[in-house]
Amino acid sequence: MAPVAAAQPPVTPFTLDYRLKSEGIPFTITATRTLRQVQGGLWKMEVSAKNWLGEIRETALFNWQSCTPQSSYYGYLRKGLGRVKEATLHLNRETGVAASERSGKARLNYPISDTATDELSVSLALQCALERGDKDIELDVADEKSVEKQRFQVVGEDILKIDGERLKTVKVQRVREANSPRQTFMWFAPNHQFLLVQLQQKNKDGEHVMTLQSLEGQ
Repeated sequence: MAPVAAAQPPVTPFTLDYRLKSEGIPFTITATRTLRQVQGGLWKMEVSAKNWLGEIRETALFNWQSCTPQSSYYGYLRKGLGRVKEATLHLNRETGVAASERSGKARLNYPISDTATDELSVSLALQCALERGDKDIELDVADEKSVEKQRFQVVGEDILKIDGERLKTVKVQRVREANSPRQTFMWFAPNHQFLLVQLQQKNKDGEHVMTLQSLEGQ
């Protein structure tokens, strides 16, 4: 099924800086998240971070299908300490097949649903779904290995301080199995089109937090 471009995009384009803080790393890193229309109904989402240790860049191309970023491409690049890790994912909507290539790995093909999005664009899908009032959200998310059904739930409200301003946020949790060592929480600002304000990821290697620095650039 061919993607259908929305007359008005459900999420406003932005260029915003976020502060990254990881457990065990004694300094913060600035990451820039950008959403823009590149041509016709095609949109580009990108996150980039760079410091003296190296750089990380993630890129997604998609068409909006209702509230879902219907992805056609996802790319990941990480450079640092003399190493380069790269991955690309091409999602063919006509054949319903995703083709994944990763550094040092054999090419992998697997079937996808018509509504599959990518890992980078998940926050955009949640932003749109929250604005239309959804509280329990399921997404088909494709990565370099497979497609996975991910579920997210609104679990409360918090006030976060962003650039000196007290900001009302809605807290969303990714629903995982009870014994999972991983936890993911996201905070979205309802007074700013449910923009992603903060993301917290807890893994075996510790806690990682990405926090919006300023609303300027929205």
